[in-house]
Amino acid sequence: MNNSLMVGYLQSWSSNVTFTQAAESGYNAIVLAFGEIDGSTVNIYDGFFAAAHTPELLKQDISNAKEKGAKQILLSVGGANNTYNPGGAPISELAGNIVSFLNEYGFTGIDFDLEIEGDGAYLDELCQTLKSIEPALIITAAPQLNQGAHETDLILVSSGNCRMYDQAVNNHRFDYLFIQAYNNPWPVINNTKETDVEFISNSFINLTNTIPNSTKVVIGEPADRQAAGTSIFTVSDVPDNIYQLIHDQYETIYANPQFGGAMVWSINLDAQNDYPFVNALKGLLGS
Repeated sequence: MNNSLMVGYLQSWSSNVTFTQAAESGYNAIVLAFGEIDGSTVNIYDGFFAAAHTPELLKQDISNAKEKGAKQILLSVGGANNTYNPGGAPISELAGNIVSFLNEYGFTGIDFDLEIEGDGAYLDELCQTLKSIEPALIITAAPQLNQGAHETDLILVSSGNCRMYDQAVNNHRFDYLFIQAYNNPWPVINNTKETDVEFISNSFINLTNTIPNSTKVVIGEPADRQAAGTSIFTVSDVPDNIYQLIHDQYETIYANPQFGGAMVWSINLDAQNDYPFVNALKGLLGS
């Protein structure tokens, strides 16, 4: 049975795509970017999701998306504007509030897209506590990549060289890692960089050397040129068949037992172009 995920981030401030529309388009794992953690309080960033702008509409939208084939509906915290600010709140209280919020709306899990130099031990304990409260909860993270020296093992970072995720990764806290294989021109694996489409398979193979076998690895790419500062779309000679080449890269790693699927930032940007990213991959991923 194919359990791969076609993961897409859905921007909370954009009104052009609902969860239901994303599921109908082939995304079977939809991540709301972003939720917000402030102390022990949990909410949607800026208080609402623009495409379904009341709590009742959002709950119905999430329910409808599941009926249309969405396997996972996740709430992401962090991002470039950093919506993850626990401020040392009591972990048991915060974890309880997270689980209550997720259950109220129908989310199946939480994603930590942290781009700060934060407390890795706190994150590890928070994930452990979440699982103890709700064992079925899906917990994911979206690390960026860095590297000490070219052609050495890639490292998972939240910012610069900050390895905030390491403790939680090594303790098997994450079900999936949604790897941001973009926005850093430095790493080199097998003579490829994040601007080369072959980096998809090369980075995946390298990461499976260091990420626990029980954790599924999902390599993420931007939907198009405007979605990331450095990527396969920011070179001067992007091939006309770039989405087919992306498909072919995921196909080469598909049989690996740690393969978890594909990820894109963002569904909204993919939708603007009539969904070339998800259309290229949904057949392979069974979504």
